[in-house]
Amino acid sequence: MSNSFTNIKQSHVFFDDASGLKNYYEDWATRYDVDLADQKWVAPRVAANFVHFLASAYGTRETTIFDAGCGTGLVGTFLQTLGNYVIDGVDLSENMAAEAVKTNAYRKVYGGVDLSEPVRDERLDQYGIVVSSGVFTLGHVRPTALRTLIEYARPNGLILVSTRGSYATETGFEDFARSREIGELASLEFTVKNANYIAEEGADYWVFRKLGKAQ
Repeated sequence: MSNSFTNIKQSHVFFDDASGLKNYYEDWATRYDVDLADQKWVAPRVAANFVHFLASAYGTRETTIFDAGCGTGLVGTFLQTLGNYVIDGVDLSENMAAEAVKTNAYRKVYGGVDLSEPVRDERLDQYGIVVSSGVFTLGHVRPTALRTLIEYARPNGLILVSTRGSYATETGFEDFARSREIGELASLEFTVKNANYIAEEGADYWVFRKLGKAQ
């Protein structure tokens, strides 16, 4: 069993322990990209291409992107190869956020932001597209964090979320995504099932549209 595989698995044990998860990523930050590449983690590229499609199909020149759980900035880096996007990002780990800053793909990046908290960080705006890649996975956030992501979207804005297969099964994400609670906040536009994610397994990609009219 490779070290990279073990490092990823060890990050999957922190449900409801934000401080433990943060500390793990603080230590992992400088090795993260190498470990994930070793396990053929393609989710950031898939998500970036997805965002590019959504922005092309539904966005305007003023559409801004929010990378929720940006990690080392892989989604932003890929996005910058596809278009001239304005991207803000946050991560639970300060060290991961510092790595994202180094990419120069982001306008603003903040560490220490817990997406399981049900409020929007007051330093940040609301965005035309919210993307979250690799956050809805084992040991990270519960499905209820979807409500937080919706808070970061403008009315009529889009929210793209990847859910690793084993996570979706264990947490009942689909039931929550289709629940009345979420339906009162956002409509589920479409889902891409069992798409590429990491060598070990695939993921579903969900696109929601926040209810309300843009100002």
